[in-house]
Amino acid sequence: MRIMTLLAKCNTASTSELGLSTPMNRLENGAAGFTHLSEAGPDTGVFALSEVRENRGQADRGGSRIIALPQQHYEKPPQIAKGLKAFDLSHEARDCDGKRAIDIELCLITHPKNTSTMRPMIQARNSSSNTQLIHDAEMTWMEVKQRASDCMVFTTTWNLEDGERKKEVKFPRPQKGNVEVVCWIKDFRFRTWDAGPYSCDVWASNVTSDGFTANVSGGKNAERVTTTCIVYYKGKPKVASGTFSTEDLEARQEESFSNSGRIDFPKDTFTKTPTVLVALNQFDLAGGRDMSLGAYVSNVDQQGFDWQLNTRGDGPNDALRSAEASYVALGFV
Repeated sequence: MRIMTLLAKCNTASTSELGLSTPMNRLENGAAGFTHLSEAGPDTGVFALSEVRENRGQADRGGSRIIALPQQHYEKPPQIAKGLKAFDLSHEARDCDGKRAIDIELCLITHPKNTSTMRPMIQARNSSSNTQLIHDAEMTWMEVKQRASDCMVFTTTWNLEDGERKKEVKFPRPQKGNVEVVCWIKDFRFRTWDAGPYSCDVWASNVTSDGFTANVSGGKNAERVTTTCIVYYKGKPKVASGTFSTEDLEARQEESFSNSGRIDFPKDTFTKTPTVLVALNQFDLAGGRDMSLGAYVSNVDQQGFDWQLNTRGDGPNDALRSAEASYVALGFV
């Protein structure tokens, strides 16, 4: 295992490794407070910063690693849907302009001539070498072949300060049947100089064969949100999707800090245990404190899975007002 703990005071630069090129707005391998693991890991659809860090107790600017793609599976790098699965972020962090903000970004870097590896990255956006934002975070991704006829991925960045709330998304071509739209929160920026709540919600409406309306809402401290929408044909074999939420629970126990339940797949959807990919699509958390939330699945089988939506810290049930996550279960990977 080769872990590179980064030392330079550089916020933006470019680098390449194993055929992967890093755009200029990404932290490079020499950035202070950023850790990169160059040993290729398996393609599980999930990357956690705990995989690459040696010191897990210190908030920093994030990290990345190399992921090996299935051999000879892609002729071109795939489309990639990205979503935030879990985060534990400091409300005292400052960006490169000295402003107090929680500003996190997910990236997944590929190279047009390399279909064997890719590089997931979780980073503090607009950061300086002094930024200490990310205690921990996890991201989820789903790969879709280029020009796939039965699945599409759309990513949109919203400027909430300018009042953006709705955007019309048009498909490249009309769809021949009904489609499902799964929405994930990819990343965001919240200002933290007051105790306003951290709230964000993304969803799709007006879904037709030609497109859909992407929607987002956020609290007064939400400045930017980036969303990913996955579109696939309704009834696609060996695929199930949906949501789970704290609102699904009849009662949230005051003594329990765990919000959990069970999802049952439609009968006969899977003949083997599927891969379940999950990311957040809504949260409402108390402000004036660190920002912490995670969506987790366990006990996955052909019939369904258990889920949890958890936060941490003092009085976590008071901090977590509501949360929801979207899942995609795939029986062919």
